[in-house]
Amino acid sequence: MKTLIIWCLVSQAIILTCNSGGSGGDVEFSILIKNEMHNFKKPAVFYHCTSSEKDMKWHRSVPSTEFHWNFKVPKFGNGVMIHNCEFRSRLGTANIEIKTLSTTAILCAGNTCKYVVRRNGIYFIGYELYYPFGMFLELSRPVVKLVEPWTPWSPQQLKALHRTKQFHQ
Repeated sequence: MKTLIIWCLVSQAIILTCNSGGSGGDVEFSILIKNEMHNFKKPAVFYHCTSSEKDMKWHRSVPSTEFHWNFKVPKFGNGVMIHNCEFRSRLGTANIEIKTLSTTAILCAGNTCKYVVRRNGIYFIGYELYYPFGMFLELSRPVVKLVEPWTPWSPQQLKALHRTKQFHQ
């Protein structure tokens, strides 16, 4: 059992090293957002993501379209890149915070973290860590996880949107 635990720890260290790129420098990542609002009367989704380094502006997507951007995270230490994303659709709004560390490659199946927009909210598609034998052994398994459900539009938001539409016509 002790040999198995040591082997697993060494394997994870090798995977981390391979996933984090070449020697020195930062780890390159990308975030991919895909619209999966298929078979929906008005499937357009608008989203806006920002970080401390970049503003990705507002984007409009229809089903099957993808948007992605690249960024870097420090290879070692506690460096983290935080992206705040705001989503709007006919169903309402959703806001998510995406935190990326150099070790996130384990959860993102490489260096691309994938999020999809569906009828009931924003999902992360990747891997999660779990401990089948207590804290002795850490494994990963595929996951499709609801990160944030849609929050329906409030009457005040609908009035403000209606006023904005009238103003721009």
